[in-house]
Amino acid sequence: MENLVTVYIPTKNRLQLLQRAVNSVLSQTHRNIELIIVSDGSTDGTCDYVNGLEGPQLVKLIHNDTSIGACAARNQAIEIATGNFITGLDDDDIFLPHRLETFLSEWLRLEQKGEHFSCLFDRRIVNVGEQVWLWDKEALVTPEQIVKTNAVGNQVFTTPQRMKDAGSFDADLPAWQDWDMWVRLIKTAGPARSIQANTYVMDISHEFERITQRSSEKILRAARMFYQKHCSHDDLAGILYSLVGYQQVRLTLGDIGVMLRSRYSKFALQKMRKGEFTMSLGSSIL
Repeated sequence: MENLVTVYIPTKNRLQLLQRAVNSVLSQTHRNIELIIVSDGSTDGTCDYVNGLEGPQLVKLIHNDTSIGACAARNQAIEIATGNFITGLDDDDIFLPHRLETFLSEWLRLEQKGEHFSCLFDRRIVNVGEQVWLWDKEALVTPEQIVKTNAVGNQVFTTPQRMKDAGSFDADLPAWQDWDMWVRLIKTAGPARSIQANTYVMDISHEFERITQRSSEKILRAARMFYQKHCSHDDLAGILYSLVGYQQVRLTLGDIGVMLRSRYSKFALQKMRKGEFTMSLGSSIL
């Protein structure tokens, strides 16, 4: 079917949140959708809910009796996707109704102009509970930019084949799997472009775990693995800046020194004033 869009949602035992996410997909103004839900070891009625969904959209269920992790679950969906295009949704987030239509319109417009790009992404609306704020992003993200900071976010709009050609998600990374994927996608197929429309709501107000709540050891291990896979010493300050947002991670005095000599110096100064660092002169990453 023309312009069939695959949307994949990995989930595990978060039925109430999943229902909200699914409703946001099935109510899209673009109706030609293939929705793939991967139940990664769910035992809370997720499969019964998905099997009971009715409507014009194509809904597919993959159920893993034993959890294999969100990234491996995403890869399962990518492997069976039949859409012309593909994008993801976390089960605790939602699409605004015009998201897919806006992506499609911009993709076709850029193609008609002869633009070279690997994927599209968007700015996010972030719900933190007591307030809602906008997470702005760069309009164009090049291979040089993406290794310094995740200027794309947690979802892109592209084709299933481009995701496969980039190697899909690395399930061995304990965190930063989306960032790692975008690096490879941009390097293999071209820069990422933003539609700058704020069509994705990220919900971090609930009690379930997100990556920002994972242990400092997992975050630092992911940062080291990411650095070894993609980065040079010139990218170190950007990697350290990406760690600043994790309250459970304490940078070293050596890390602060690296950031002070970069465009992230004001963030290093904030950490120094608050005393949020260890006295080690070594690096958290190297």
